[in-house]
Amino acid sequence: MIDRAVAAVSPRRGAQRLAARAALQAGSAIVAGAPPVQPGGFLSPRGGFHAGHKERRGLRGWIARLRSANQDNAQLSNVVAYSRDAAMNMPMGTAAIERPITFTIGTGLMAIPEIDGKAVGISDDAAAALNRQIASDYDEYMSSTDPDAERTATGYELQEIVMRGVLESGDIAALRCWPEDQIGRMAFTAWRLVEADRIVSPLGHIEGGRLNGNGNVCVAGVEVDEYHAPVALHILKKAPDSAAGRGSRVANDTVRIPLWGEQSGLPTSLHVMSRKRPEQSRGVPLLAPVIEVLGQISTLTQSELFAAVMTSTLAIIYKSPGATGMPEADYGAADDEARLVTGGGAYDGPGDRGGNIRLEPGAVLEIDNDAEVDMKSPGRPNPAFDPFFQALVRQISAAIEVPFEVLMLHFISSYSASRAALEVFYLTVQRRRGWMESHWCAPGYRAWLHEQVVRGVYKMPGFLTNPARRQAWSKVRHRGDGKISLDPAREAKALEVHEAHGWSTGAQITAALNGGDYDSNITVRIAEHKRFVDGGLPIPNANGGGTAPAADAQQQEN
Repeated sequence: MIDRAVAAVSPRRGAQRLAARAALQAGSAIVAGAPPVQPGGFLSPRGGFHAGHKERRGLRGWIARLRSANQDNAQLSNVVAYSRDAAMNMPMGTAAIERPITFTIGTGLMAIPEIDGKAVGISDDAAAALNRQIASDYDEYMSSTDPDAERTATGYELQEIVMRGVLESGDIAALRCWPEDQIGRMAFTAWRLVEADRIVSPLGHIEGGRLNGNGNVCVAGVEVDEYHAPVALHILKKAPDSAAGRGSRVANDTVRIPLWGEQSGLPTSLHVMSRKRPEQSRGVPLLAPVIEVLGQISTLTQSELFAAVMTSTLAIIYKSPGATGMPEADYGAADDEARLVTGGGAYDGPGDRGGNIRLEPGAVLEIDNDAEVDMKSPGRPNPAFDPFFQALVRQISAAIEVPFEVLMLHFISSYSASRAALEVFYLTVQRRRGWMESHWCAPGYRAWLHEQVVRGVYKMPGFLTNPARRQAWSKVRHRGDGKISLDPAREAKALEVHEAHGWSTGAQITAALNGGDYDSNITVRIAEHKRFVDGGLPIPNANGGGTAPAADAQQQEN
């Protein structure tokens, strides 16, 4: 009533009172926990982030659009081609691919079966004995060429090939085979690897559209269901650059390979990739964000190298009356781009050597007395090259998650800096090992174990009929090589403290040191100790040697 009376006398004062009352009610709502603003209001098109304003000077010319993961991969074939070329022909590209493989795979990721004895109804001792037997049999299988359908690589070498395919090309396919006609096989579970460029959609298919027949969506050769889960791969019957037609496609040139077997429940094929975004159908090469920088670094390095070679080659230019014109210089490269034309007649190709000579260290060139030669001082070696080169390489190392010291194998800093680089990289190695285990190692182990159970090698009740039992029988983990130790004595003392306080177990420490098996080590050490005692040898101790013969030590204990 009062507000109305005031508004009737003074509309301006009335509006002020209404605004004050609205503010008081909003404050009360905040204190009471109610939302201060009811939903459904309109928002201004301008936001608070500077990056949202394209008219800012720093963002002009920066073209960025919102795209789906598959749309961003629309030109993936070009990226894969550049990535492979960089890995083959650019030293930094080779190092960026090989370094993660060496540290992650190393000598191979070894399977450690961990059967859940309680779930399958056997004792712990029986489970441990069976685990040891399976581990030995599977290691023998992986050490042979049986896992490879081509029979040219061992199972551990296949791990390296698979990871290299993912890093270079973004993904790789593996088809499970049963080559019964191959002589000398001890196991028939084998895998045939297919490179990324052979995974393509059927000819005439519109990417992202539905296939005729089952109605599933197919993107870049990967067929997915309504939940966008991959169900099949479409693979070229022949390599894209085969003699059947380089770069050309023909009708029915692909074959559909289901990812899962309907009866066995095992994967009939594997599509190994590292997914970064939702609904992403194809993987992206590791070098994709840095390919352009890699190319520029390679060009810069070649230019500096060529300039240094040219500086060391030119020696003397001698002016003589009646001499012929200075011939065209040939620096020993067959490529025209690598030749420096300093004069003389035209060059018609590698076969025409009439006016060409090869420059060598200490060469003497004779030219006419009236001719002039402008010798530019190249200033090589360039002292600014190495700092600039290292600055660019540090950007690449940050992008691919490989520390500069590890990427360049350049450990000249302090112990702490080198140790920190290795420890940080080991986090990436552990993550990649877990990814390899889930997407490649574990499926291969389960397929091999299924074959052994079907053939009657192992008696595992419920394996073929009960999915829960099968999972308990198939439980496995994989371990790789240990970390690099820069100061073994200092690090060993730290590990002693960790174990004494229960921060780490003996099994964890053994796996981190050398990828070994702690339980197996104890069994072997017991036998070794017995042989030392029986032979009367000094007992090895933590100080690095035996202080007393085994017989004397045994008497002291008694």
